[in-house]
Amino acid sequence: MKTPPLLLGAALIFWGWQTGLWIFAIPMAAIIEGARFFPSRWEFSGADFRRMGNLCLIILIFLTIYLLIRNPSFYFVYTLLQWLPVILFPLLAAQTYSVNENIDITKLFLLFNDEITTDKNQRFTVDISYLYLASCILSASNANVGNISFYCGMFVLSAVGLWSLRSKRFSPMVWLCFLLTAGSIGFIGQIGLHQLHLTVEDRVAALYGNAMERETNSSKKQTNIGDIGLLKQSNEIIFRVATEGQKISDLLLREATYNKYQASLWVASKSNFIPVQSDRNGTSWRLANSVIKDLTPQPPSLAGKGENSNNISLQERGSTITVSATLHGGQGLLTLPNGTFQLDELPVSQMEKNKYGAVKVVGKVDAIAYQIQFNKNLSFDSLPTEDDLQIPKQEKPALDKIISQLDIKGKSPSEVLNRVDRFFIKNFTYSLKLANKENSSMPLSIFLLQTRAGHCEYFATATTLLLRAAGIPARYAVGYSVHEYSPLEKQYIIRNRHAHAWTMVYLNGKWQAFDTTPADWNRIEDATASRLSFISDLWSFLSFKISHWLSSSDGLKYGWVLIFVLVYILVWRFIRQTKVRRLSRKERLAKSIAKSEQNKRESEFYLIEKALNELGYIRQPSESLKIWIARLKEEIPTSDLIEELSFLIELHYRDRFDPLGIKDEERAILSSKIRAWLEKYKLITHNL
Repeated sequence: MKTPPLLLGAALIFWGWQTGLWIFAIPMAAIIEGARFFPSRWEFSGADFRRMGNLCLIILIFLTIYLLIRNPSFYFVYTLLQWLPVILFPLLAAQTYSVNENIDITKLFLLFNDEITTDKNQRFTVDISYLYLASCILSASNANVGNISFYCGMFVLSAVGLWSLRSKRFSPMVWLCFLLTAGSIGFIGQIGLHQLHLTVEDRVAALYGNAMERETNSSKKQTNIGDIGLLKQSNEIIFRVATEGQKISDLLLREATYNKYQASLWVASKSNFIPVQSDRNGTSWRLANSVIKDLTPQPPSLAGKGENSNNISLQERGSTITVSATLHGGQGLLTLPNGTFQLDELPVSQMEKNKYGAVKVVGKVDAIAYQIQFNKNLSFDSLPTEDDLQIPKQEKPALDKIISQLDIKGKSPSEVLNRVDRFFIKNFTYSLKLANKENSSMPLSIFLLQTRAGHCEYFATATTLLLRAAGIPARYAVGYSVHEYSPLEKQYIIRNRHAHAWTMVYLNGKWQAFDTTPADWNRIEDATASRLSFISDLWSFLSFKISHWLSSSDGLKYGWVLIFVLVYILVWRFIRQTKVRRLSRKERLAKSIAKSEQNKRESEFYLIEKALNELGYIRQPSESLKIWIARLKEEIPTSDLIEELSFLIELHYRDRFDPLGIKDEERAILSSKIRAWLEKYKLITHNL
């Protein structure tokens, strides 16, 4: 059954309104509704519909690849569902402009060929109009802006569609009352479903984020200190750093900083975020002008050690790098070098910063590339507090023993740092093996006094606490090390396994990075990578370049032109090769009459009609066969000849009008019964 006039056009406009895809919705609606004013139709074969199905598959594959490149996260599924009307549109357009009002579903699958589907019993024809209407509503729901407009639009479209399918046994008023009741209940229920949807989405996103092994919590960081096993990290490239042709060495990009340690857990106390305002066009953000007011009382021992200035002069500008990264769900923490004072070309809608230098952003896109201006000689983190000298009681004996061994009590801060650095270089080694000897509750003490082997979390934590024990404020920082240069990409690539931890020490009135992890940790990490990693690296590079091109203004402009040209070529080749015949309305009517006459000649039941006409029982032009036979039964109630036709007319109707037809056995019975009836007819006419 076809949908009511203008319903599909209204559904497409509603979909375009909710998703913002007006450029597709308006022409698609015009094409579908224009069929009511265009009298010609095409005679598509099953093979033609199969080609249309293949075109839908091509569009689906193209959009999937495109969206995965633009948004390589779980959320691309929501965007793909928004494109569902575009994916199914070729099939709907073919059905709308076809002589046949239904599509044989079996023709759309490659598992069915023309020889197999010639039998009527193996055909399954459907009208996809209502299915397409449902797809428009489903796609619009994935872009629901959260106000009442979506529900109202969905309710009106559903009501109009159901009106044409309603049972005539009920009055329109009763039907409308039931519909309004269901709509009211649905409106209340959809509020609860919306909350459930958000909850499920958050849970799935959390699971997905854990699988990616990249999520960093700015308020706490659970380390692997004390665990047993082998520390493994992915070789996946997660972001890139361009340095304008200049090579750099030992650049650390920080995500978060913490100041309290207890039982392998680092915490950032009072790490409230404050908003950062953009300078212009919503893409430039000046972090140095975001003054963080630290109201925590300062310890006397730290007073007068320097000012935390947030004003940058032109003479103090340092280096510039460009980071190309991917957010998850449009939000996340930025990776920034110490001394960052300005970000440019960053298309986000919201930015916040805490007093430890962590910067959190929220935007509408996942793929971002932002320019960083920084100066290593500057620092904008908050001034030290008593928390930056805190030491866990259970680790204090081991720390005091190392302090005594190094003889750094009363030494200058620079001398303390030199001795601590030499201590780790001379006595410790880097290892990815997680070995907590005798399952000790003090793994850091075991690391300092016995094993003296571990990964960066051990070195950063031990260094931070040692400096605190010597009276120097220190914090624990996490982020990534920039050291692998790619000649192919002509920029630095940062992998998941390049995640790193180090110490931030307050020296000479500013916070500075201090890394005591052995320098060969990069070589040890690289040795664990697969020899076939170049394959995934090449795919990552191609995806990055395509995504960068598509996200640019020229990419969007010429990309869609390329898509339209490709679709035009496919449609042109389809029409040229299939040689489908265009039929006018008059030709379609003549063909329908000819087909009806052919059915009469082919059906044996019409021989019965001819025989009854010879006896004088003429069927009126307005009478169907079934009504005619029923009239004859009333006019000749005692005739067995007419009574036998009741069974035959039922089989005949099923054979002619049932989409599934009748079985071969039933067709044989019908033919046999008709011949038997005709033999009786000849006998009766002979006796007469």
